[in-house]
Amino acid sequence: MKQKPSLAEISKQVLKNLKEEVAFLSEMVKQGSVNDTASGSDQAHPEEGVARIIKHKLLDLGLRPKYVRARKHRPNVLVVWGPIRARRSLALVGNMDTAKPLWGNEQVWSSGHVNEGKLYGAGALDMKGGLATYVFALKALIDAGVDPAGQLKLAFTVDGKKDRNSNLGLRFLVKKGFKATAALLAKPGLDKIAIGHRGGYRFKIVTRGMSVNTGRRVWEEGKKGKNAILDMNKVIKKLSNFDLPFRPAKAFPGRVPVFTFPTKISGGKSVDFVPDYCEAWGDVRLLPGNTDLQVKMWMEERLSGLTDVDWELVDLLYAPAMEIERSNKFVQILYDQAGVILTKKPRVEGCGPWNEAWMLTCLSDTPCVAGFGPEGQDGTDPNEQEWVDIESLRKATEVLARTIYLYLGDVRSRKERVIEPTIPN
Repeated sequence: MKQKPSLAEISKQVLKNLKEEVAFLSEMVKQGSVNDTASGSDQAHPEEGVARIIKHKLLDLGLRPKYVRARKHRPNVLVVWGPIRARRSLALVGNMDTAKPLWGNEQVWSSGHVNEGKLYGAGALDMKGGLATYVFALKALIDAGVDPAGQLKLAFTVDGKKDRNSNLGLRFLVKKGFKATAALLAKPGLDKIAIGHRGGYRFKIVTRGMSVNTGRRVWEEGKKGKNAILDMNKVIKKLSNFDLPFRPAKAFPGRVPVFTFPTKISGGKSVDFVPDYCEAWGDVRLLPGNTDLQVKMWMEERLSGLTDVDWELVDLLYAPAMEIERSNKFVQILYDQAGVILTKKPRVEGCGPWNEAWMLTCLSDTPCVAGFGPEGQDGTDPNEQEWVDIESLRKATEVLARTIYLYLGDVRSRKERVIEPTIPN
């Protein structure tokens, strides 16, 4: 029986394939996949071109990828590598669409050009760079002759850039039974293994009054009219001094839930009319264990005393916070291999904004790392383009390939390697 490959051989394959990996990433970026249309529309298909590119590359590797769609023109790409029946499985997931950039124009967004070790274009960093690491970590393992004992699942999803929880992408796949014993969402950054993310609840409150022209006698005499903006001020005062109960979270030491209201306010039709309508928006950042229901109960209790105010609470968005154990085997191996390949070991803690990792962790009991991927510039500044650092792309791919190998094992191994806890408490 042929001897199983070494970690050094796998690293060598990653380096050997780097030029091809950069070309593959450039092709995805050039295709463009800005998701700026109404979610769920049959005419909206921003990911189709990228999905074709990924599928063709997976076919070139001798795999059997397939499209799994919730809507005709929104293809999620799935592929499985390894034995059908395996005790251990690893899912690598990520979205193919990109948010509408604040910089440049459509031609610049999809440039995909390389300059001084950086690859430019919308989605180059978040998160087509991460998707490229999935494909080429797998390619390195195939090229090295790995015969996996466990199963690797790759899911390239649609509609990941909507504020609302998409039913077309990862959540759709989870509802259809997609799961694994561990997972990774390769959001940018090699300095941190995100073992959780904070959650979010967004809402608006509407107050209603009675409109009347400010020159009318009935307003002057207080017989008619009710100012909805002044009523909103009463609501704002009631919702100050936020004190939602919470439990300390291991992934977020020293952090607390944050309630911000109002973040935006609107009301009134004209300078000479009493406003009969006002709406104000709020944003809540949650820790694991907190829910939208908790926040709503707290607000409703505070506002119950405003019997003279006509108010309504409207839900806008809810994404639960999540965390996984630092002692998780996949996390341990990822940490070890990052320490070998990178100049310094990454932090192991939660990240700030929520992402799709909760869909696996909370809905399918699949512990999902919420971030560890290539580095660069995200392009959120209107004056700065998005780019991914090519050297970090190589390092991320190398760490991931070695981690997959150690986590899934090789059928030629006499016994499975025991991973001792190495992450400091």
